Amino acid sequence: MRNKTTGTLAAIAFATAGVVVFAVWRSAAVELAYPVERACSAFMRKATSVAGGLWRGAAAAAENARLKRQLAALAMDRVEYERVMDENSKLRESLGFMRRQPGRWVAAEVLSQGGGAAFTRYTLRIDKGTLEGVAEGAVVEAPEGLVGRVVSTTPHTSEVLLVTDPSLKVSCEVCLADGLKPVRGILSGGADDSLVIKHLTAGAEVPPRAKVYTSGLGGVFPAGIAVGTFNTDDESGGGAERGTGELEREGKVQPAVDFSTLEVVFVRR
Repeated sequence: MRNKTTGTLAAIAFATAGVVVFAVWRSAAVELAYPVERACSAFMRKATSVAGGLWRGAAAAAENARLKRQLAALAMDRVEYERVMDENSKLRESLGFMRRQPGRWVAAEVLSQGGGAAFTRYTLRIDKGTLEGVAEGAVVEAPEGLVGRVVSTTPHTSEVLLVTDPSLKVSCEVCLADGLKPVRGILSGGADDSLVIKHLTAGAEVPPRAKVYTSGLGGVFPAGIAVGTFNTDDESGGGAERGTGELEREGKVQPAVDFSTLEVVFVRR
């Protein structure tokens, strides 16, 4: 009986010792694995963070590129919208011009600056000719004012000599203050695409920015066509310089029409 009890106690002691040894070994194994597990965990977190950052950066870059494309498309839409609105405005202005002005008109598109001779900056070519009733000497206008006159024609085109050409003379008058008689003079092309009006009466005081219109004298250009603005470069004095004679003066005139942007003109017939 004692032997059996002793064996039982020995088995229990052995089992207990085994449990203790296993617990100690497991704890030691966990402790030994801790640095490795910690390093692996830190590495995985870092790798995950880097991968997430790269993904988010790629997503942000893609979103940025998409937004840039949208902005570019919106900018193009705005440019197109402004172009269409500007074209509509010009068409409405041209239509209003034809309704306001009496007489028969031929609307013509400007084909080229310089006309048949590219080096001649004082002419332009339009897409209407004798088949549309355009004749040499016809007056050419724009809604803003006088453009020039037709100097040659073909069945489908015409050459227009601009008012800025020094050889083209236009009888004009400068509007003064209310109640004062306009001052008349002869206008022709000057330097830098400006105009010069000469033979003004010296005694008349012409204010800066006075409006200049055709006078109708000579029968070439009808009266009342806007030509430009007087003496816009010098607003200090009486608005004119002394000419060759004591009784005459002259001054610069800024054209009413911007010839570099002309697209459509109107020919009297």
